[in-house]
Amino acid sequence: MKEVSAGGVVYRRREGSVEILLIEDRYSRWTLPKGKKEPDETIKETALREILEETGVRGRVESPLETIQYTYFDPDRKDVFKTVHYFLVRAESDEVTPQWAEITSADWFPFREAWKLQCREGYDNNRSVLDNAYRRLGLSVEDSDSIPSQEGVFSMNHASLASMIDHTLLKPGTTSEQIDKLCREAVEHRFAAVCINPDWVARAAERLKGTGVKVATVVGFPLGATTREVKAFETRQAIQNGASEIDMVMNIDALKSGDLDYFRQDIEEVVQAAEKAPVKVILETGLLNQEEIRVASEKAKAAGAHFVKTSTGFGQGGATEEAVRLMRETVGPDMGVKASGGIRDRETADKMVAAGANRIGASASVAIVTGGKGTGSY
Repeated sequence: MKEVSAGGVVYRRREGSVEILLIEDRYSRWTLPKGKKEPDETIKETALREILEETGVRGRVESPLETIQYTYFDPDRKDVFKTVHYFLVRAESDEVTPQWAEITSADWFPFREAWKLQCREGYDNNRSVLDNAYRRLGLSVEDSDSIPSQEGVFSMNHASLASMIDHTLLKPGTTSEQIDKLCREAVEHRFAAVCINPDWVARAAERLKGTGVKVATVVGFPLGATTREVKAFETRQAIQNGASEIDMVMNIDALKSGDLDYFRQDIEEVVQAAEKAPVKVILETGLLNQEEIRVASEKAKAAGAHFVKTSTGFGQGGATEEAVRLMRETVGPDMGVKASGGIRDRETADKMVAAGANRIGASASVAIVTGGKGTGSY
């Protein structure tokens, strides 16, 4: 199966500087606007239409930038060979009006900030596209902390890694003071989210209002053995209380029993109940063999989930490089992978990112970003 898409690096000049238009997709990654080519369109027409539809910004193509190609797995279409044509596009309107059905948000960023955001929370295959655009525009990011080394490896500083971490507290016996401390730490270190039990969602949402830190909570936790109706109810209630992300435990029993229809429906009902909120599906990889990890990841993607996640932190084993790598290979570049369970230091977190994770779940988050080593569990 072949697929052709087009998009662009959209820029505008403001007060003597250049700003870049980025979108946040449903997998919580910042990327470039793009979309599939319609039968009667030219590639340039596709790029401009997709930019307009996703962001509300009109533009004019200045020059082609780069064509990238990759293969990803789609559960319905199997291996899909995708070609994406990128153009340098000058904005002819400024107001951004994201199309919420397709993306989470969109905004203009100073070009250095856009580069850093793309490096730490974007897709690897977009970096050369953005670099090419910057060269065309005469821009330099040599003072950025996210520039590739001579070996071509991008290094992350603590702030970049922090933006990928869900600061987690799920253990029983948690107090309100501990939740408040968790929220303060998340704001101080600029973590992506806090991940807490459902009874603390409203409190955390109030503490984190306006900070940019998201509130994630768990559903069907930690066994995944509640009915799908109960999981859907938990999800709706969590969203009403202020949750912005849902980490659900998949039905492990259904997977092990080979009831893949029920397995998929279990996830679909949570995705539907969550509406626009990203859903992460916890696989509990320590209980699964490689084939089960692959099948679970495929079904989670087919059900519309936004991430697959390794572990609850309460089960057998935790995140491993092998499991993360297999999950990433299975879901491809357009879905999130969250590594969680037993990640207590920077070295382990870096290994998970290198294996393909773009989100980390940890209770030892502060130790990870300050060079220490955490103890205990969720």
